[in-house]
Amino acid sequence: MDPNKELVANARAVRDGLSRLLDQDQAAITAQASSPVGLALSYQLDSVACLLDTLPKKLQQREPSLTSAVAVDAHTSTTEAAAASGAAHTEPQWGEAPGASGPSYRLIHQSGNAPPVNHQGPARRRLSRDELANVFGHLQHWELTRHRRRLGTPLFHQSAANYTHLVIDCKDDTARRMWETMPLAVAHNWGERATNVREIKHRHPGWTIMVWRRGTWVALVEGHAIGRAAIAEKKRRERDGGQGTAAAPAVAGQGNQSADEGTLEVLSFEAVDLDDSIVVADSIYDPDLDPTSDLPPIPTALVHLPALKTIDNTPWEYLSARLGRKWYAPAVKTIIIDASPCDVDAGETWLTDCEAIEVLDNVRWDADQMADALRGLPADGKSLKALRTLRGIRMDEYVSHAEIDRLREVMVARGVSRSIRELGIDIGDSLWDAAPYREKLRETAQFIDAVAHPAAISEDLGQLQCGKIAVELVSRSRSSGSPTMQKIIDGFAKVAHTVAYCGSTEAIPAAISDNTFPDADTLQLFNDALDDEANVSRAVEIASNMPSLSFVKAGDDEYFHPLEWPADEVWRFLEQLQTVLVSNKVEKTLDIELNLSTAELTAAPDTHDSPCMWGPSYDIPSIGEVTVNVFGNVEDDEFDFDLFYYHVIAMVASFMGKLTDHKSTVVHIIDDEQLVVEFRRRFMPQQAGFNLSGGPYTLSLDDRKLCVRRRNAAT
Repeated sequence: MDPNKELVANARAVRDGLSRLLDQDQAAITAQASSPVGLALSYQLDSVACLLDTLPKKLQQREPSLTSAVAVDAHTSTTEAAAASGAAHTEPQWGEAPGASGPSYRLIHQSGNAPPVNHQGPARRRLSRDELANVFGHLQHWELTRHRRRLGTPLFHQSAANYTHLVIDCKDDTARRMWETMPLAVAHNWGERATNVREIKHRHPGWTIMVWRRGTWVALVEGHAIGRAAIAEKKRRERDGGQGTAAAPAVAGQGNQSADEGTLEVLSFEAVDLDDSIVVADSIYDPDLDPTSDLPPIPTALVHLPALKTIDNTPWEYLSARLGRKWYAPAVKTIIIDASPCDVDAGETWLTDCEAIEVLDNVRWDADQMADALRGLPADGKSLKALRTLRGIRMDEYVSHAEIDRLREVMVARGVSRSIRELGIDIGDSLWDAAPYREKLRETAQFIDAVAHPAAISEDLGQLQCGKIAVELVSRSRSSGSPTMQKIIDGFAKVAHTVAYCGSTEAIPAAISDNTFPDADTLQLFNDALDDEANVSRAVEIASNMPSLSFVKAGDDEYFHPLEWPADEVWRFLEQLQTVLVSNKVEKTLDIELNLSTAELTAAPDTHDSPCMWGPSYDIPSIGEVTVNVFGNVEDDEFDFDLFYYHVIAMVASFMGKLTDHKSTVVHIIDDEQLVVEFRRRFMPQQAGFNLSGGPYTLSLDDRKLCVRRRNAAT
């Protein structure tokens, strides 16, 4: 082989190898350039590259300089070669010679540069890093990951700084898989790079005992705090005129963090209903629980979140994630917690440093538990001074008077004094005219007078629905209750769905208007409600002033209280009600529930004790559906079983013949199992006859219920 050609081939190989070395990863070049030795090596490599660019051409032309060119490595120092080839070097040089004193630098990237004019290379080389970051920075992490190899690690990291909203989403299949496979350390790194994020949202499965990706959002929050702390430290060094890079960035909780205004403003949670085909390890009791649902290690330093203002809809499963972690979020104004009573200690950690809090909404804590959660704030007369909205405190029948007093004292000691503008208290689902209820309402009224603004007291306080309210309590509050107590009762009366009338003595009966119980659709009559004419007239007054009335209950199925008056009185009451409705030009179709003892259904059908409608035609409102609940036992005797069965059939037949717009009747035998067996034994042989007779109704037996339904509702 020609020696000259061999030299040319070797020179080209050396040149190509050196070119690849110079095109190494940018991160490696940066690391080399941080020291004088690295800078000297860069000079040497640039010089050799310039020489090798001209060497093959000279070898081919057999120039006389061949000998000196190939012997440069043996007889000439690299620095001298760099000086000799300066005229042929096409790249600009930065910095000083290796021997210069002081720190040495090399410019490796300058933002804002226009794209190069060379349009022949790959697209990622025709755009600057800043432009690529703007193009791809809007992508979600799992979308950006697909481009990581082509874009390069620096761009991949830089794009995270563009995020303003991060969503840990269990609904999207791709997002769920990405989050479920992301280690907590990686999530922490993402948070550290996402230094401009404004909201972190956790969309978790809406099942109970849910801890899906509990550690992920904690890692993101704490990583973000560390990233912001690094920025604050850098600004501090620049402000103080720091030199070099010797000072390491301060971690969260160290250094002057007040200089960082932060960006994370909202931490929110949303329960999501997943398809049954989606399986996640969701329960804290699941043996296959995803380890990423564990929490990351507790940081030793303070996690500073100066911009955090809203913590929204935190479920109780995630509330305890902050226990033992030193977070500092002094700007929080709104906390909405969906917590259980067992999470008071966890709730206290979220409230301890929130002296700017304006909205506190909790849907499960009672008065005593709320007092425990607020005790972490200093009793300095100002730590709750900004509080304007307080909702969700339970003061129901399970809360003692002393517990309500304690909450009042805790709040007043922390600056709440007639300053709450929006107040929501859960009194419970029933308000009866009994001493324990009246005492609790008095204590609640005193609490409201101490903490609520007069403007809030002047409005309806019944923001949470009350299930049932007694008419007698409304009358008593008008004559003996404080103004605030009256407003509590009147407010709850406006949203009550059931009005109960017991027939108790009312010293001064409250006047009932259409605005007293505007939403109530059920009137419940029991005890002495229909015991005499005066009580019947009062019951009619109440019912005729209930604009939403659609259901009348006689007796109480919840507490198994059958009627305490003759069953026939129900129809007498409805006749008087119909008279008033007609005079008021009002038409109503009602559903009726009768809670009877077996005694009424073994009485003779033509007596007042029987519910059968065998008398003359009744002028009552239209009745659509009738439910009869039967309590008690029948003597274990064939005669009594026969009597009960035939009287039930007679009652049902009378309803079918007498009631206008009647659609169905259901007779439910509650107590006596033997009675159910005997009733079924008598009914089954006759069922075919009932249903094949061509009548308008069908009869069937469903477990403990005899069901009678009209074949066609239009007939």
